[in-house]
Amino acid sequence: MTYFVVQVRSGTEIEVKDMLNNVLNRVGDSMVKAIYAMETFTEIIRDGNTAVDLSELNSEDISEHLYVKRIQAGLNNLRIACDKLKEYKDANSLALLETYKDSIRGLSKELREVRMNTKKISSVISGYILVELNVDFYYFPDNLWHLVKSVPNVTGIPSKYNVPQEEVDAFFQQVDTTPEVEMQFEELLSSEEAVEVRNEILYEANKVIGTDEEKVLLEKIDIIATDVVESINEMKNDINSSNSIKRNVERCKAYIRRKRQTVVVPLDIFLNLYNDIEVQSLFPAQSSFEFFKRFISILCGHDKMVSME
Repeated sequence: MTYFVVQVRSGTEIEVKDMLNNVLNRVGDSMVKAIYAMETFTEIIRDGNTAVDLSELNSEDISEHLYVKRIQAGLNNLRIACDKLKEYKDANSLALLETYKDSIRGLSKELREVRMNTKKISSVISGYILVELNVDFYYFPDNLWHLVKSVPNVTGIPSKYNVPQEEVDAFFQQVDTTPEVEMQFEELLSSEEAVEVRNEILYEANKVIGTDEEKVLLEKIDIIATDVVESINEMKNDINSSNSIKRNVERCKAYIRRKRQTVVVPLDIFLNLYNDIEVQSLFPAQSSFEFFKRFISILCGHDKMVSME
């Protein structure tokens, strides 16, 4: 068996793999053993989820991913068409413009619904796919390259020569396709809003001092004050080099998206943070403060020297 690298437009690796498989099946090709896009997925936990699926990728997941891509492409084409139609003021153009707008609204709604329970799938080797052949070739066969380059978004081959087996083995050993989980927490408040809400909560807490209700209210203040994004990024920089989960922690990402604090963690860390019952009840999506407490707990459990400043 031999391997060849094919260069594709970044972000289209999975689509190219699917289209190339379809082309090869249509012509009855028996030369290609497998095509690798090295797929991984991110499960997104947000308000409104109806299910969380942490299982491995399957053909249905890939099909849903490609369906989302087709909806997005359709939306982009409609928006471009709308922009062009706005240049015309005749009745037919205005009527067609309204029709396109209705289609955009319909597709946008469908896209939101499909995305709600669909894994976010991507390739870990951005801009490339690997083609494995059943036979040994030193050069990429001309007849096969003719088929490959007919597929949209294929941009070329970095080398016409095959990839040495030892390099292929090393690549498959090093590439990390570990799934990730993205958690979207409560919306951020402005400084003025945070002060106002904090004062309101303190006022209510003072009425119920010494009760369980007071504890709940004070935790709400902790939630408002918790800057998960800044804290996670600081902890990634401060983690001890001997910490057994250092590699996974460094893969964590924290940022603000649509005014929400958002954290992406490797699946292994997520499963250490939450048990099966909590995952199925979507508890992780509720509180950034609770997430942060658990994150610190597992970090300190693996390394007593973690800086908490």
